[in-house]
Amino acid sequence: MYFNRMTKLATAVAIVFGLSACGGGGGGGTASSSTVGTAAVGTITGFGSVFINGVEYNTAGATITVEGSPASESDLAVGMVASVEGSASGASGVALSIDVSDEIEGLVQSNAVPAGGNSGTLVVMGQTVNVDANTLFESKVAGITALDQIAGGNIVEVNGYGDGAGQVFATRIEVKAADLATYLAAHPDGIEVKGVVGNLDSAAGSFRLGSLPVDYNGAVLDAGLTLTDGVYVEVRSVSGLDGSGTLVASKVDLQGDGVKGHRGSENEDFEMRGIISTAFDGSGFGMDGTRIRVSDATELKRGSKAGLLAGVMVTVEGTFDANGVLNARELKFEDRGDRELKDTVTAVSTTGVNSGTVTLQDGSVITVDNSTIMKDSRRNGMMPDPRFNLQALGTGDYVEVHVYSDSASGDLVAVKLERTDP
Repeated sequence: MYFNRMTKLATAVAIVFGLSACGGGGGGGTASSSTVGTAAVGTITGFGSVFINGVEYNTAGATITVEGSPASESDLAVGMVASVEGSASGASGVALSIDVSDEIEGLVQSNAVPAGGNSGTLVVMGQTVNVDANTLFESKVAGITALDQIAGGNIVEVNGYGDGAGQVFATRIEVKAADLATYLAAHPDGIEVKGVVGNLDSAAGSFRLGSLPVDYNGAVLDAGLTLTDGVYVEVRSVSGLDGSGTLVASKVDLQGDGVKGHRGSENEDFEMRGIISTAFDGSGFGMDGTRIRVSDATELKRGSKAGLLAGVMVTVEGTFDANGVLNARELKFEDRGDRELKDTVTAVSTTGVNSGTVTLQDGSVITVDNSTIMKDSRRNGMMPDPRFNLQALGTGDYVEVHVYSDSASGDLVAVKLERTDP
């Protein structure tokens, strides 16, 4: 597997140079001696090709999978967490593979997001789902137009960063159906949830995923699966929850190699940009199941070890050791935005597909870059653009922008820009 990955990365570097030589490539950058193979995990923030971790990846010829099935770029959406392999030179890159997998697609049990709010928690299939102002929201159900309107019994898909033990920090939530029966009519394989097996009772045919009890007596088990505590699985169900809140499993599949998180080969460079799921314990922390070690040699930017708390977004660059632990060489705290602006656009200046400035009617000038989450949510007679980027924004458009003030320049920088109805 390691040889195949490095072969892919070497091929991608060659592709970048080839695109540069013939003047092509959707990334908009020029390959140079700084072009390197890359393996990374991050949230998709925009399109034009695909923006992940501040890099615009050209996807021509890339293998794209969603939940392990072949897919295309049109199947991807802003807010999905993606693993990418390829190469990058500055802000431009070439993807050889992009893989997307959600955390849950199942029944909502409760919603603690306050009316009119955009932050709080939901319980979905026994998992506590944390949402905030940067969580992307979509709905295929009429009448549900905001996070606080999601009700018990609705079926939602949750993308984000989870610890495998019952906590998920959501980057995207999509309401798929009003109820289980409606969902099953279009998805006969059933609802699903991923997690780490705990409290396995083989005699009783039960285990737990976080706080969710699972009855697997009537389930089909993956041929490669040996159920033990600690193994990472996906549980599917066509029956849902029984009267006691137990998920009645119809199928249990091994996920990957049975270990939650990303495990690179020894000495492999890797980058992760995401939300911390388990806080710093003195030597490291967890993010999406990957153990990240922080030492005195780690270069910390814009924060300290004390700030490595669950729910905080960071970018980590480092190297895997023989045990699959990512030793952080550099760690940067990412600003999540502390101010929201709502106004009409009076001017747009672009320096790239998704970079430049936006001027609002109140005079605010906002910087947009490759890491800005770009979302189109217009509804009044306009179809939202799923590939929305800065070049699609025009004067007269109304936007909601989540921003922070850059400590060095004083510029307002957009974490999330959403075009919406006034």
